Amino acid sequence: MKTLRKYTIVMIVLLAVITSCKDESLQVVPEWGTAVHGFAEVTSANGDLLYNDPAVDVDIDLRWVSIDKKNTVTKMEVYVLFDEAYIDVDGNPAVASHGGTVGKLLESFEGSEVPANRTATSFSVTQSAIYELYKDATFDYGNGSVNVFSNPDKPQRNLTQRFMWDDAITIRWEFTTEDGRVFKSWSPSVCTEFPGANCQIGISVVCASNITDPGANGGQYELTLNDSYGDGWNGAAIKVTIDGVATNYTLSNGASTVTIVSVPPTATTLTFEFVSGDWDSEVSFTIKSPKGNTIASAGPSPAPGPIKLNLCLE
Repeated sequence: MKTLRKYTIVMIVLLAVITSCKDESLQVVPEWGTAVHGFAEVTSANGDLLYNDPAVDVDIDLRWVSIDKKNTVTKMEVYVLFDEAYIDVDGNPAVASHGGTVGKLLESFEGSEVPANRTATSFSVTQSAIYELYKDATFDYGNGSVNVFSNPDKPQRNLTQRFMWDDAITIRWEFTTEDGRVFKSWSPSVCTEFPGANCQIGISVVCASNITDPGANGGQYELTLNDSYGDGWNGAAIKVTIDGVATNYTLSNGASTVTIVSVPPTATTLTFEFVSGDWDSEVSFTIKSPKGNTIASAGPSPAPGPIKLNLCLE
């Protein structure tokens, strides 16, 4: 028994010596690769494209970032994706991804055009540029393939207004470093959580809310003022300001009235504002443009202040 006990002790000592004399040079130490990522931000006052005003652009600054400064980007490529919402033949909402998951090349910067680490390069996203990239796109919405920009089911998409309020534009980028590596996708944490980093910029197409040519199409705006109790607006009003001159329109008594506001063809500015009264819970109104489109509707209890206009069909 003593011999076995001695043997066990010797083996434990030998094992301790062997493990303590481990050759550190034989250990595998992971070698982490270096990388670059991007960071883009909108610099223009508007972050969206306008349906009613195709001349409005979105300006973007894009930077490539090498945190450890061990990489140099020699090529920057910017891609634009175009997704369109539509209703399929079964009446269900669907999305047509005309650019797939990659998109189409919008801008490319190489050589001296590529800025230094963390330095911005600027470019603009324009409706005309996107159209040129996608003008030949076709899609089968359920009744055969048609050109996206001449779809009979969407007459609002025309030669002037090529992109609509149910379109989504996405800007993404790819970087090539001097050692030939291409960085075109990053982990979700880099895209959404890492400070000073993102992987794409989303741009919506919205309808203008400011009337830029108030005297066009006859300049006759129709105000329909309603009071559910039937005793007038009790001090409430719609203030219409044309070229700085304000006029209040109200319902003095009764349940409803229709007022025509004539705007001269020379007018350059036109705004509408709701002025609160004593019984706003009884108040509602609609505003129609010279084209006959309802551009505002509110109430009961309309919000005081500037009236937000929906100019999608203007």
